[in-house]
Amino acid sequence: MKKRGREKKEGLNEVDVFVGQRLRELRMLAGLSQSDVAAGLGLTFQQLQKYERGFNRVSASRLYKLAQFFRVPVSVFFEGLDSQTGSPAAVSDTHAAESVDANTLRSREALMLARYFQSIRDPQVRSALRELAERCAVDDGAGPAAGSAAGTYGHAAGRA
Repeated sequence: MKKRGREKKEGLNEVDVFVGQRLRELRMLAGLSQSDVAAGLGLTFQQLQKYERGFNRVSASRLYKLAQFFRVPVSVFFEGLDSQTGSPAAVSDTHAAESVDANTLRSREALMLARYFQSIRDPQVRSALRELAERCAVDDGAGPAAGSAAGTYGHAAGRA
């Protein structure tokens, strides 16, 4: 019996998984559901879900449309790829799924915090929250973060 799609032994490509994670981050930061984004691009939410999980590869033309939709440069989908992956080699379905699942809660919390932070208009309150977060991170030994989703993707949240 012939199986449809990729066979299990082939695994997922690290680049496809990375681009999918970026897509998910942009969507969540904008406060949009998979159905919202899919409808805006003429897709089904299942297609978008497969893109986000790295099961389906995003074509160049679709990536361009996604960048236009979120009002970001196409390069946003690849920022940080070199430091995360040694080479664009395939990874197993299990490894990719574990990686996505392990980062889901942290990613969701960070994106939601960035989204809420952007909606604060009072500069003093924003400054106080930034300082509080920095002190908490230093107290936990994590140190200040090198970059933030708010700074990198701040212009995407305006579509909420």
